[in-house]
Amino acid sequence: LNRILKKYEHQRDKQFTNLSDAQTILIFIHGETLQELNDYSKKIKIQINKKEIITVGFVKKLQKKETAEFLFLNKLITKKDLNIWNNPKKNDIEWIRATSADVLINLDLTSANVFNVLTAASNAKIKCGYKSKHYKIFDLIIDIPTNATKELLLEQILFYLNAIQVKN
Repeated sequence: LNRILKKYEHQRDKQFTNLSDAQTILIFIHGETLQELNDYSKKIKIQINKKEIITVGFVKKLQKKETAEFLFLNKLITKKDLNIWNNPKKNDIEWIRATSADVLINLDLTSANVFNVLTAASNAKIKCGYKSKHYKIFDLIIDIPTNATKELLLEQILFYLNAIQVKN
């Protein structure tokens, strides 16, 4: 993770961005099922109501009846998409590098390595997430209780992103 952070950190235009000024928001969501990811992704897109919201979901394994045909997720990563160190494969890192975003919101409360690596590799102007052992990958860190939900984390991140005053 530190190697990826060192490799890409100097290559991004880091700046605080108010939520109302953001054009593109990249959101990482961890879930147990594809249905859970799809429902939550739809809810987020309605709640934030921005021009472009790109959601990336991670599930360890698709259930037998689930297919990768989804409506609200832009990208789905499963356990089979990871390498032997549980890191995203090169094509997913390249995809995230090519995805331009003003704001990255990491809603993964499990500290899954997949989203830590993708967050570190992202060129988003501001990266938001919760306080964990990998806090160095975030520009805006939210300290929440250990039993908190991703809904609370999203609520807190949106509150602080709306409060940011940016001088032009």
